[in-house]
Amino acid sequence: MHLALKDALLEWKSQTDYKGPGDFVFPSLRCKGKKPLDLAAVLKKKIQPAFASVGILGVGWHTFRHTVGTMLADMGEHQLTIRDYLRHSNLHVTNKYLQATPESKRSAQVKLVNAILPGGMLSASKSTLVQ
Repeated sequence: MHLALKDALLEWKSQTDYKGPGDFVFPSLRCKGKKPLDLAAVLKKKIQPAFASVGILGVGWHTFRHTVGTMLADMGEHQLTIRDYLRHSNLHVTNKYLQATPESKRSAQVKLVNAILPGGMLSASKSTLVQ
């Protein structure tokens, strides 16, 4: 775990009513810290309304998984790293989560055009068919 994340979680836990070693970092107040928050309820009562207020509907926990996978791919992380991070059993499942961002598509296009145009890395080895 990244040190900054660890520090943020410890800080959060220090501010909750349930600080004991057996208590959860995000405790259920109803269960006096002995059980975690109900994630389905958090999604329905907090996260989805927040997104809906800015016009984004249909947000679920997998929305965040897709976002994380796409962000890691956009940052150049290897597919096997992304697979392991998302805890998928195989790359086929991981690939369903990844999307090319507009920025990554533009970057790929720039690289391709630069390789093809005169002065690009392929200009010296172009056949006479490409002029």
